[in-house]
Amino acid sequence: AFHTNLKGPAGANAREYLAKRGVSSGEIEDFGLGYSDRSGQDLVRRFEREGLTAAQMETSGLVLKRQDGSGFYDRFRNRLMFPIHSESGKAIGFGGRALGPEDEPKYLNSPETPVYHKSQILYNLHRAKEGIRKADLAILVEGYMDVIGLHSAGIREVVATCGTALTSAQVRALKRHSERIVVNFDPDVAGSNAAERSIQILLEEGMHVRVLELEGGLDPDEYVKTSGEEAYRAALERAPGYFHWLADRARSRYDMGTAQGRISTLQF
Repeated sequence: AFHTNLKGPAGANAREYLAKRGVSSGEIEDFGLGYSDRSGQDLVRRFEREGLTAAQMETSGLVLKRQDGSGFYDRFRNRLMFPIHSESGKAIGFGGRALGPEDEPKYLNSPETPVYHKSQILYNLHRAKEGIRKADLAILVEGYMDVIGLHSAGIREVVATCGTALTSAQVRALKRHSERIVVNFDPDVAGSNAAERSIQILLEEGMHVRVLELEGGLDPDEYVKTSGEEAYRAALERAPGYFHWLADRARSRYDMGTAQGRISTLQF
C-alpha cells in the first residue's frame, strides 16, 4: 500500500523530497520506499477490507485505537516510508520520515510487535551481510538515507540502527559476518555522543572499532554524493582507531594549557 501510494498523486511531495536527495527510481524500487497517506484511514480501510479483527490490527503496530474507542487510525500519516527487514529479508516494520515541518517526531518507527524487536534489528543487514563478509568490514551509519546513499554509490557493507541506541544484540548480529567495523555517524554533537556510546557496546562485544568523521561536516549521504565512492573508500582507509578518536575528542573538551585539563584528558 505504501509503495503504491508513493507512485500515485498523493505521493508527489514524497517523490519531490526523494528527487532533491538524489534518490533514483531504481533505489526507490530496491529499498521498497513508500508513502503513508495523510488521511489516517488508508491502512485501516485496507485491513477492514481484508477482514482483520480489531486485535489483529492493533498487533500489527500500524494502526492505533482512538482514545474514545470509536475506531482506529493509521500510525503513519504523511510520511516517507522505509520498510525494515529481518536478516532473512522479511519486512517486519517501518520507519517513517515526516514530510511536513509541523509533523513530529521527524522520524517515527514501528513499535515492538511479535515479529519486530527493534533492539535486535539493523536496517539493511539482509542486503549488506554479503558485502560485509566480502569486505570483512561493516560500516555503521545513523540514518536510512545514509544507508541508501552509500549503497547506491556501490558501498554495500553499510547498516544503520532503527532509531534506537546500538544494542549488544545488534552487534552480535553484525559480528557473525565480520569483527571489523567503522562507525560513521553525523559530525554534529548528537552524532559524536552517539558514536561514543556505540564504541563502548562494540568493544564489549569484541569488535575491532574505527571511527570516521568526514571532511566538511558532511553526513555520509551528502559526502558520497559530492565526492563519490572512491573518495569515501579512501576516507574509510584513513579512519583512525577508536582510541585515537576518543583521545582527540577528550582533548577538544579540556584546556590542555592547564594541569587540570591534562589530567581530565587522561581520565576520559
